[in-house]
Amino acid sequence: MGIDNDDLQIWHILETYPPGYGGGAAITTRDVCRALAARGHDVRVLCADCIDAEPYSIRCEDDQGVRVERVNLPFIARDPDGWLFSKSEWQSHGRRIDELIGKLLEQWRPDIVDYHTSRPFGEQCLIALGGRGVPAVATLHDAWLVCPRVMLLRSPDSSACDGPGRLKCLECSYSYYDGSHARAMLKLPWRVLKLGAYPAWRLKQRERARRRLIGAIARSEFMAEVHRPHIGGVVEHIPLGLNLADLPECKPARPRTPLRFGFIGGFQPGKGIVHVLDAAAVLRGEGLRFELHIWGPGCEGRESEISSRGLNGCAFLRGMYAPEQCWSVYGEMDVALMATLVNEPFGRVPLEAAAMRAPTIAPAVGGIRETIRDGVDGLHYRFRDGEDLTRQMRRILTETGLLEKLMANLSPPLDTRAQAVEVERFYYRVLSSTLAIFDL
Repeated sequence: MGIDNDDLQIWHILETYPPGYGGGAAITTRDVCRALAARGHDVRVLCADCIDAEPYSIRCEDDQGVRVERVNLPFIARDPDGWLFSKSEWQSHGRRIDELIGKLLEQWRPDIVDYHTSRPFGEQCLIALGGRGVPAVATLHDAWLVCPRVMLLRSPDSSACDGPGRLKCLECSYSYYDGSHARAMLKLPWRVLKLGAYPAWRLKQRERARRRLIGAIARSEFMAEVHRPHIGGVVEHIPLGLNLADLPECKPARPRTPLRFGFIGGFQPGKGIVHVLDAAAVLRGEGLRFELHIWGPGCEGRESEISSRGLNGCAFLRGMYAPEQCWSVYGEMDVALMATLVNEPFGRVPLEAAAMRAPTIAPAVGGIRETIRDGVDGLHYRFRDGEDLTRQMRRILTETGLLEKLMANLSPPLDTRAQAVEVERFYYRVLSSTLAIFDL
């Protein structure tokens, strides 16, 4: 029995789907869904919503042939992970999710589910699918399946983590970046009293959920290696693609005078804007000429962050932009900056910047090391080291020919349509393997 080349019914379950803001994970998922639908598959999306409506109610819409069902989960605005719930409250939420999945499956049954990290639906969503015999794979935009902190950043010392372990994960769950293991241990009795068994129970639920998977797609080899020991079936690295349909043929002349650095993480926690602003302040104090343009969430009312560092007339708050404005935004910068404070699973920014012929400076951590060749088509700096970021920005401003060299070595990114073909092949592969087991 086989299904190769059959049109599939594919259900993507994720946290946020555009036009709601969901970062690169939401954008790339939308692009892949549209590409799969264009290839003849019946593609549907289930995502979380947060509107003034009845909890767990669903509103439906069409997105270029993709049916999108948005479930109203009002708590996601303040607590998308559900850690502010009690154990009984999260269990009650899980029962509602189980009931919801059951009703939707009565109306339409997919051949395969692609479970993108969806914290508000929680572990019960995967458990419910597995209990009803629906094959499910995961797309690993982050490490939610194996990491209570989601982004492989260990608590309490903020070091990069190379994967789960029972004691490591318990320590992460019962501490909160206290700075040292000793300090975390001092607070442990109080936290155990306050939190009870809820974090430990969630870890067990996470294990149950990932056992329901028959495979996973990783956007980097780093993520594939972290997850392979903990997920059944094939964990395959399929490089991230970009929607290049509207990519301008003509790229801006670079470098401008003054040179422009661009940062698109806004003031989101974990994106490292403080390191970027502090580096810019040091470089301006040295008399170097440049501009820093900041896009993304949280820019409103942040003028004091600029003025207090003496960056007026040098740093500019640009705010949010729509996905269709992506190429014009990258066209306005000469060098892209990433300053993430977490163990980034992949890093979309270097690819988007490269598509517009702009190199990126980013920390040498996680999957970012695979998207930038240090000193060849971009620059790495030491993870969470603001002084080293300053050093690399200074090199761009002072080393003759460095920017031109990095630009000349940039490689074009993969197109989403080519990525969708690889995703389709992966679905066929894992489904054929599953069917072969049942045929035996």
